[in-house]
Amino acid sequence: MGKFTILCVVVSTVVLLVTFGRGIEVLHGGDAASHLSWAVAALVSVLGANFITIVHAAQSDRIIRTLRSQIEDLQREHREERGK
Repeated sequence: MGKFTILCVVVSTVVLLVTFGRGIEVLHGGDAASHLSWAVAALVSVLGANFITIVHAAQSDRIIRTLRSQIEDLQREHREERGK
């Protein structure tokens, strides 16, 4: 999941940079419709990458809670064995 998140962020960054370039072209008399198309693509890709990042973070948080619970159980068992 981490590699996919990184790929989404890279793709959205590339689209954002192309959008910036198209915006500069508009300032010099370029096609505004092309810039708007790239701007929408940048917005959608950034929102998608952010959504995937949030999902990934939520899964990581769940995994961390599970691992902490298992570690606490093991520590409790170890303390009980030492106490006997």
